[in-house]
Amino acid sequence: MGCLPLPLFMLIGFGIGYAIDSRTGSVWGGGIGLVIGLVLTVLLVRAMRKGNR
Repeated sequence: MGCLPLPLFMLIGFGIGYAIDSRTGSVWGGGIGLVIGLVLTVLLVRAMRKGNR
């Protein structure tokens, strides 16, 4: 569950980027989606660790 945002946001970013600017947009969208997924994963793990204390 902790890593679920990574592939979801990456794929969503690819799709949005491809719709906006074809191949170049899909690369940028996938990268941005990956970063957003990483940030959300870190926030999720922190919240879960904080809840266990």
